[in-house]
Amino acid sequence: MLYAEFNVLYNIFQLNKLYCIKKVIHYIIIWLIILVNSPNASGRYYPENLKEDDNDSVTYFSDYSELLALRIYTNTKWNSLEIIKDDQNLKLQPNGPTALGIGFNYKGYGLALAVGLPKSASSNEKYGETKRFDLQVNMFGKKIGFDGYVQMYKGYYNSNPQDFIVWENENYPQLPEMKIVSFGINAFYIFNSEKFSYRAAFIRNQIQKKSAGSFTAGIFGHMDIAQTDNGFIPKEFPDSIRTNFDLKSFNTISIGITVGYLYTWVISEHFFINIGVVPGFGLQTINLETTDGVETTTNEAAGQLTARGAIGYDSKYFYAGVTAATIWRNFQYKGYDLDLSTEQLKIFIGKRFDLSKKSK
Repeated sequence: MLYAEFNVLYNIFQLNKLYCIKKVIHYIIIWLIILVNSPNASGRYYPENLKEDDNDSVTYFSDYSELLALRIYTNTKWNSLEIIKDDQNLKLQPNGPTALGIGFNYKGYGLALAVGLPKSASSNEKYGETKRFDLQVNMFGKKIGFDGYVQMYKGYYNSNPQDFIVWENENYPQLPEMKIVSFGINAFYIFNSEKFSYRAAFIRNQIQKKSAGSFTAGIFGHMDIAQTDNGFIPKEFPDSIRTNFDLKSFNTISIGITVGYLYTWVISEHFFINIGVVPGFGLQTINLETTDGVETTTNEAAGQLTARGAIGYDSKYFYAGVTAATIWRNFQYKGYDLDLSTEQLKIFIGKRFDLSKKSK
């Protein structure tokens, strides 16, 4: 059985230009965790009602899914585009909100709810307004891992105009009609699941007691659709730059295989660091349209990189940490590299409760 985490970010998103909303008020994150079947493990701080197994996992990690775990957290997400040529890098980003939430896990089930912190009028003026719909799904079993996402963003700004022009304005150049829609899946197999626990770093219903890692292999698939009315270069930039990069819209579909490595370093009895790097290689179809209306389609090699990391503190009844993840993919156009990335940063603190003792 698999441990599944559903992470939903909802924010008002509307592609119809006639529909205008002055402020992004809030969004909701829902985590629904279902059907976990973890191997029993024992060791220091292990619940009294759980039994030991005679396998390697007893030595390397412990299971705490029988404890009620409560947490509070913040969560921030992005879907960004970078246009790179030589040593110049044009960064286009959404005005990403941060959500504040609470959640719990108990016996393989869980729920979390977060509300987006509203953006101020000054923030919308400085960075522009972003409307979005963001759905991300993560599933972590003993041997299988899965990431899936659907993102729809409208409204971007250029975060580094000073690298191209003299910029003294407090407000950044903005592309209010720029839209990016992305769909993606990544599935991978964990080879050393008897010693390495992915859930210990990201679900926190297990605790890694000894440093361990694992090779992984899997598959990926992505689709990205991006478009603007007048190109991806802000109107404040010189015409020479806007003319050289004349792309108005693109969509890509890619599939491939991944091979990577995940590792958790147990620094001390209570502290750990986890890092995972999973590159992917495959094929992609690219459809392009220029500002002059010229459309082209090409097939070429596809590359992607999934990176995930965590830093945490763990004891039997208390835990805290930071997790971060990014899924990066790339293609080229007229000597430019276009890099798209789906990113997430989460900060949390929580406490576990042994309900079996209270019921006695």
